[in-house]
Amino acid sequence: MNFISVILIAFKRLWNNKGLTLCLIVGLVTAVALMSSIPLYTDAANFKVLKDELSKAGEGRIRPPFAFMYRYIGAWHGAIDMEDFEPVNEYISNSVPGSIGLPALSTARYIKSDNFSLFPMSDAAYIGIRQPLGWVSIGFVDGFQEHVNIIEGQFPQPATGDSDMIEVAISQEFAEQTGLQPGESYIMFRQPEAATDESGVRPKATQFTIRIAGIWVAIDENDPYWFYSPKSLATNLAVPEESFRTRVAPSMEGEIYAAVWYIVFDGEDVRTDDVPELVGRINYTNSRVSTLLNNTVLDISPLQQLENYRYTTFVMTIVLYVFSVPILGLVLYFIGLISGLVVERQRGEIAILKSRGAGDAQVVGIYALQALTVGIVGLVAGLYVGRWLAVVMGNTISFLTFGDRQPLPVTITPRAIRMALLGVGIAFVATLWPAMQAARLTIVTYKRDRARAMEKPFWQRYFLDFLLLIPAGYGYYTLRNRGTIDFLGGQSGGNPFQDPLLFLVPAITIFAVSLLLVRIFPMVMEALAWLSGHVVRAVSIVLAFRQLARVSKQYTGALLLLVLTLSLATFTASMARTLDQSMLDSWRYRYGADYQLIESGENTELASDTAGEGESTTASTQGQFQGWAFVPVSEHLKAEGVTGAIRVGNYPVEVRMSRASTRARIYGIDRVEFPKVAFFREDFAW
Repeated sequence: MNFISVILIAFKRLWNNKGLTLCLIVGLVTAVALMSSIPLYTDAANFKVLKDELSKAGEGRIRPPFAFMYRYIGAWHGAIDMEDFEPVNEYISNSVPGSIGLPALSTARYIKSDNFSLFPMSDAAYIGIRQPLGWVSIGFVDGFQEHVNIIEGQFPQPATGDSDMIEVAISQEFAEQTGLQPGESYIMFRQPEAATDESGVRPKATQFTIRIAGIWVAIDENDPYWFYSPKSLATNLAVPEESFRTRVAPSMEGEIYAAVWYIVFDGEDVRTDDVPELVGRINYTNSRVSTLLNNTVLDISPLQQLENYRYTTFVMTIVLYVFSVPILGLVLYFIGLISGLVVERQRGEIAILKSRGAGDAQVVGIYALQALTVGIVGLVAGLYVGRWLAVVMGNTISFLTFGDRQPLPVTITPRAIRMALLGVGIAFVATLWPAMQAARLTIVTYKRDRARAMEKPFWQRYFLDFLLLIPAGYGYYTLRNRGTIDFLGGQSGGNPFQDPLLFLVPAITIFAVSLLLVRIFPMVMEALAWLSGHVVRAVSIVLAFRQLARVSKQYTGALLLLVLTLSLATFTASMARTLDQSMLDSWRYRYGADYQLIESGENTELASDTAGEGESTTASTQGQFQGWAFVPVSEHLKAEGVTGAIRVGNYPVEVRMSRASTRARIYGIDRVEFPKVAFFREDFAW
C-alpha cells in the first residue's frame, strides 16, 4: 500500500464518519482555545496594568508607558565640559534607540548651565552688589520651537560672532514675575565658587549680554514631548543649540550643569516573550552609558515594571492553567473517546488490512494523517476562538457575570501559538492512542474480542483509582489542618507554589471517586439484577441490569465522562461562588457595611465665641448646645439608593486595673438601628 493509497483511505474515512469527525474538530478547537486563551488573557491583562503603572510612575506626571530618561545632575556630581558630554551624547542620541530595539516615537535633549544672576544693563556697574532681578540658567531643548507658542516677539536667532548679543526666549511665567519685555537687554553674571583653581589662579567671573527675543508658552503641557513640566523650565533662558555651543560653552568652564536625554518608544507590541531580551538590552545600554559618563543614570524607564510584568504574568498563567487542568483533561478525554469510537467502527477493516499484509506503521499512518488534518483545522479555528475567549475573560466580573469594560488589547502572540501547538500535540497523541492499540489486532484477536471483551481498562488493572485516593487523602488532611489555601484566602505570605498539589486536590478527589464508582458500578448492577430477579421477577428489568453488568466496557467511557463533567461543573460553580462570597464578606467585615463615611461636624463653642459681644442673646442661646453638631442621620437616607444609615462612635480609651493598664477602643452605636445596617454573620459571635 503506497503513500497515495494511505492519503485516499484517510480522507475517505473522515468523510464517511462526518459526525464523529465534526465532534473531533469541536474537541480540538475547544482544547486549542483553552490552551491559547490563558496566555492571551494574561499577556493582555498584565500589559494593560503595566501601561497604567508606567503612566503613573513619572514623579507625579503622566508619561508614555515606554519613556526613557537618562540624566546627569551637576548639582550632585559637578558640572562637566562639552568634551565630556560629546561621547555619551553621541551614544544615547544615535545608538540607544537601535540597541533598545523598539520604534522611537520622539527624542529630546535638555542641556542647561548653572544658575546666573540677572541684572539690567543700567546696573552693570553694581553687579555683585545690588540684588539681582532673579536667578536664571541658559540652555537648549531639542524640538523646543515646535512645541511652544511665541506670544510676544520671535524665536531667538543663533549667535554667530563672539561680539553678538545672545538672543533668548523666556517663559510667560518668568516674564510676569520680573516684568521683562521682548527687545530689552540684560546681563547674566556668575561669580566662580572657588577662590582659586587647581593651579592657584583666581578663575574669572562669567558674564553674558542677552536680549529678550520673545516670550513662550507651551502649546500643550500634557504633550508626551515634555520630559518635565513646562513650569519647571520657567527660569531657563532658551537659546538655539548653535548659540550654546559657539557662545556659551567656549566662555565657561563646566558649562553643562544638567543634561537630560528623553526618548519615548512604542511598546505596544511588547509581550511576555519579549521581556527577558528587552530587559537585557536596557541593562546593557545603561551600563554602557555609565561607562561613557560616570554618574549618568537611567532615572525613568519601564525596567522594574517589566520585571513585575513578567513575574505576575508567569504566576497568573500557572494558576489559571492549574485550575484549567481538569477541564483540559475532560476535553482530551472526550477526544480520546471519539477517536476510540472511530477506531471501534473500523476494527474489522484494520484486522482485514493486517491480514492482507498491511504493517502497523501503515495502519497508524492512516489515523495519523486523519489526526493531522483535523489538528490543522482545530489549530486555526482554536486560536481565534481562544482570542475571543480571552476578550470574554477580560469582561468577566465574577463567575458567569459579565460587565461592559474597556476591551483588552488581545493579540495572538508566539507564546499563545506555542501553547496551542502543545494542545494540538497532546490531542494528536490522544487521537492516535486507540489506533495504536487497534493496529496490533489480527483477524483472530479481533474475532475473539468481538465475542466477549475480557480485558479490563488499564486504570482498573493497575488500581489507579485506589492510588489516586492517596494524594486526595493527603490534600484533605492538609486542608483540614490548615483551614484554607492561603493564596485563595488572601492571606499575606501565601505562596501558590509552596504546595501546588493543594490546587489539584479537589480535581484529583473527584477523578479518584469517579473511577472508583465506575469500578463498582457493574457490581451494583449485578446486585440489582439478582435482587430484581428475586423480588420483581420482571424479565425486562433483570435483562437490563444483567446487560449493564456484563458489557460495562461499552459504557464505561461515557459514564466516566458524564460523572466527571457534572462533578467538576458543580465544584467549579461552588468554588467560584464561595470565593466571591468570601471576598465580599471580608470587605464587609472590615468596613462594617457597604460604605463607611467620616463626617466632620461643626464646633458650636467656636461658633458662639465668634458671634461677638453685641450678640449676647445669640451667644447665650448657643451656649445651651455646647460641643459638636452633626448633620442628622436621616439626611443620608434622602440620597438615592441608600436604604439604611447608622452613626458609629469610635474612641480610644485606656483601661487601668491595679498596677496595669491597657489601651482599647470603645464603640458607640444605636442598638435599634445598628443591626439593620451593619453586616453580621452567625460565626462572628462564636
